Amino acid sequence: MHGPHASSGPRLPRLLAAAILAAGGCAGHSSVERGLDRTGSGIAANFDGTVTEERNYALPVDGIVDLDLETFAGDIVVRAGRETKGQALMRVTVGASHGHDRKEDGARSLAEVDVRAEIRRGGDVPTLVMRCTTSHDEAWLHRTDVEIELPEMRRVRVRTRAGKVHVFENRGACDVHTADGEIRMFTPWAITEDVTLVTRGQQIVMRAFTGTCGTFDVECVNGDVATRVEAGEWRVLDRRNDHDTLHATLGTCKNTITVRNVDAPVRISIVKDPMEYGSIFSSP
Repeated sequence: MHGPHASSGPRLPRLLAAAILAAGGCAGHSSVERGLDRTGSGIAANFDGTVTEERNYALPVDGIVDLDLETFAGDIVVRAGRETKGQALMRVTVGASHGHDRKEDGARSLAEVDVRAEIRRGGDVPTLVMRCTTSHDEAWLHRTDVEIELPEMRRVRVRTRAGKVHVFENRGACDVHTADGEIRMFTPWAITEDVTLVTRGQQIVMRAFTGTCGTFDVECVNGDVATRVEAGEWRVLDRRNDHDTLHATLGTCKNTITVRNVDAPVRISIVKDPMEYGSIFSSP
């Protein structure tokens, strides 16, 4: 992950201490102080009055990990299979939109946005747990845009609002909820675990490798559903099926693929080369 590496001044020790305390209170979790590397850029102001600060974090990981991420608002982009062996890299752009007349208020308020990350152990694979919170009285003026790069990623859980969620190259279950933002899940792996994708007002695009299977439960109010399945026993016989509804099964797996959207389309592709068209292509 790339970004400015200038010291952020006296705020750095406080943030590190907060992260260490968060980890210390959880039995069986890795010690964050052993591996957390945090650097931040200076505060920048945009033309619309928004002020931002970039914060970069790193934690050591060994092999495949699960991800559990929650933020109060902001875009999320998660990638696996990158050249980040042995590390989970996290870039958080913290923003405050107080307007042109309150840029100084916005800059000061960034200190009230807290970012914590730790590696929790105890399951069959470690879990990267990340939480972004704000204690500001005008919390609706804050957001945290998060980018994460992992060497290998299995299951994913993401919660945000007013933000897109893009997940690339997960090997297992994917559970994503956002109140207002596009969802994209693209993976070159066959998915045989539960998937839940929920948003409104923006499209949902799911693309996975042939061999993916399960029961599909897709509802799209004031939108439409389009699918492309290149291999496997694809059964679409339910009487409820319509342009905005899909109830179907693929293969014999018992997992469920649940998709919910409002006022925007859903696109699902189970194909031999799901990464062929990159992250922009949407049609099944």
